[in-house]
Amino acid sequence: MALSDSIPISIGKQNMYQLPPTSTRRQYRAKLPLSLLTAILVVLGLQFVLLPRYVYQTSPSDAKLSRFQLDRLDAKIQECVAARKPPVQYPVTTAGSRSNPRWNPSSGQNETVMLQNATLFDGETMRNGTFDIVFKKGIIESVSPAGETLASEIGAKVVELDGGYVTPGLVDLHSHHLAIAWPLLAATDDTNEVNPELGPITSQVRIIDSLKAYDIATEIIASGGITTSLILPGSANIMGGEAVLIKNALKSGDNAEFVVEEILLEHGILEDERRRYMKMACGENPRRVYEHTRMGNAWYFRKHMERAKELLDRQDASCLEADAVRASGDIARISSFIDALITEDSATDYLEYDSSIAILRGQVGVNIHCYEPEDIEDMIHHSKEFGFRIQAFHHALEAWQVPELIKASGE
Repeated sequence: MALSDSIPISIGKQNMYQLPPTSTRRQYRAKLPLSLLTAILVVLGLQFVLLPRYVYQTSPSDAKLSRFQLDRLDAKIQECVAARKPPVQYPVTTAGSRSNPRWNPSSGQNETVMLQNATLFDGETMRNGTFDIVFKKGIIESVSPAGETLASEIGAKVVELDGGYVTPGLVDLHSHHLAIAWPLLAATDDTNEVNPELGPITSQVRIIDSLKAYDIATEIIASGGITTSLILPGSANIMGGEAVLIKNALKSGDNAEFVVEEILLEHGILEDERRRYMKMACGENPRRVYEHTRMGNAWYFRKHMERAKELLDRQDASCLEADAVRASGDIARISSFIDALITEDSATDYLEYDSSIAILRGQVGVNIHCYEPEDIEDMIHHSKEFGFRIQAFHHALEAWQVPELIKASGE
């Protein structure tokens, strides 16, 4: 401290100099402008956070990988939506409110047609009197007492029946034509997938892959009034595969060709909005083919459905995780999730068990070839154990012995 900064005091006759107390000494500290401090923080943020993430690490290859991972994640989420959708439910419609997705202007009926003076069986009762039935683009527009609707007013072509009978088309809920072309040849019999490699459970196969749209038996069947048939796999296997509904109308497409897709009842409806059906069999047929007892058949079925249930639970958990990962937006987390999906060794299991998982979700109607009362009872027990609904028993010759059991099942 300089002498001039001292404070003179007097003690006796002598002048003394004393330093000021340290508590009164002024403190000087360097201060940075706020704008400069902000600039420094921005530079540090760019250097250590943003630039490494968006500049240094985002090479073209990394960008493509990130895009692939996001696309794969979005595809996974769409698969989850499809897998967990509720069973298809068609709305209740009335005459005149429907449309026919199968109709086309080439092979379809192009003009309005009136069946005049028809004696009508409506599917439940024989109606008194005669009726006029109006068709338009393959749909019944109206049913009215004869003479009430004038053909000239609606521009209809009249087909006079003079009291001839009209009934709804018959629906055959169990048929194998088209899968076995007529006349029967070994080369065109594709109803049962009997193969030691696959065994008695073939839920993964589909009868649509066996159909032959040139089977002339279809036209013979249609001539007897059967307009629609459920084509099923045969009854050799405990689970025979998925069935499909067809319209008995060959060459019904625009080009009048033998095309399987064009004879499907739901042709014109999006594939993922169509109904699905499973064929099962129990009792003597699979017993005879595979030489298992009913005990063995039941074990094979329960083992298969337990695995399907396990995969369903895993699928649901994976879908929930996919939703959470997508919502997080964390690239590292998304990458890890997609890597796990790619390396998952059960991916083919989901394809093999797709139909069985869909049965457990209520998306596939179960139709069972079953003769004996013990077999009917056994399948009802299985349906309760795994929580699926039986749609119908086919060939149920001994169902008359257990009608109350069947009614009590609630199915």
